[in-house]
Amino acid sequence: MARTLIAIILASLAFSLWGYVWYATVFDDVWQALIGVSENDLNALAVTRGPIQDVLVILISIPQAIAVYAALKWVRARSFIGHMGVAIGLSSLVILPALGNATLFVGTPLALLILDYGHFLLGYAGMAFVFYIICPKAKPLVN
Repeated sequence: MARTLIAIILASLAFSLWGYVWYATVFDDVWQALIGVSENDLNALAVTRGPIQDVLVILISIPQAIAVYAALKWVRARSFIGHMGVAIGLSSLVILPALGNATLFVGTPLALLILDYGHFLLGYAGMAFVFYIICPKAKPLVN
């Protein structure tokens, strides 16, 4: 149980850090242009929110890590390929439709859907990798 809890916390941290790398480093200019916000606006928002912003980002990642873990155990993934398959499946069956709704009905650009989906796909793969390393032979949640 302790190993699972540690894995969930580490997977949440990995996903959160991946988000920072993805949006604030690799695709910062593209992302800012797509959402129509400048670097100065983002910095001012971060100052206004303070450290609670980082805490909330991690807290938002915890239920996602739990869902990835539950899916891994449900399908009894044991191999690296099995873990990555679950990450691809979850991001494709859950995240992609949600992002698609934003594009279809809210009018967000298709490029933003692709950028966000890339973040989730690789982020979920990172969480699955954490679980593969830390608890690859954990018992399934259901028998």
